[in-house]
Amino acid sequence: MSDLKSEIFKGKAVVVTGASSGIGQSIAIELGRCGADVWLVGQSETGLAETVSAIADAGGPPATPVSIDLSQRGPLAALIAQVGSDHPHLFAVINNAGVMYPEPIMEGTFERWQAMLDINVMAQLEGSQAAVKAMRARGKTGHVINIGSVQGRFEEPGVYGISKKAAEMIGETLRKELEHDDIRVATVILGGFATKLSRGFNEQSLRNIAGNLEKLGIDRTSPEISRIVGDPQHVANVVHYILEQPIDINLHEVFIRPPISTKA
Repeated sequence: MSDLKSEIFKGKAVVVTGASSGIGQSIAIELGRCGADVWLVGQSETGLAETVSAIADAGGPPATPVSIDLSQRGPLAALIAQVGSDHPHLFAVINNAGVMYPEPIMEGTFERWQAMLDINVMAQLEGSQAAVKAMRARGKTGHVINIGSVQGRFEEPGVYGISKKAAEMIGETLRKELEHDDIRVATVILGGFATKLSRGFNEQSLRNIAGNLEKLGIDRTSPEISRIVGDPQHVANVVHYILEQPIDINLHEVFIRPPISTKA
């Protein structure tokens, strides 16, 4: 995006979940760089501090880090309500945080399924509902952006894909519910981008990924890997673009993926 700060973000509050690394960190830095007052939600205090520093280095206003376990209900909604009450304009809530365990259902565990449902579905619902309540209370324009995944479109999505399909359904439902509000809901559906989601992969999942790359003739150390694993900044640019659109346009769904896919 342009180095010029967009006037649309100045004096407006944005809450970004999963802001301590990867895509959420890139989104937070991009919006902070453009003048937004950003609240950073994540569990890693070190990662959140890095995001705060990066926003300051980019010339943005001081960001506010908040360590929250998004598997627990209540704290996220309370934070959003507080920001909506204290700040003149809660402009956007970006529900980005997610956890991914891609194993087949017959190899999964209840604990891992519950983690994906708690964070990928329930936290998005909590953040979306709290955002709309806070925005309605102020009577100003606002946006809710939920991050989905191409895996929600797979024929055999697994529990992770099921949870990400739910993100699309949250967006579909809210779009209809908010037709008479100046609040827009967008779902950004992602292909492969560099995140820390793979930290929860089991050995078989990692072997499957390596096998897919081998079939494509791509070495994981090759520059060509960038055509399979995208730069999170591209996602941040899309979020920036959505938030710059006039409120009388509903940019409801954006599908973004790298040029090469490891799965149709």
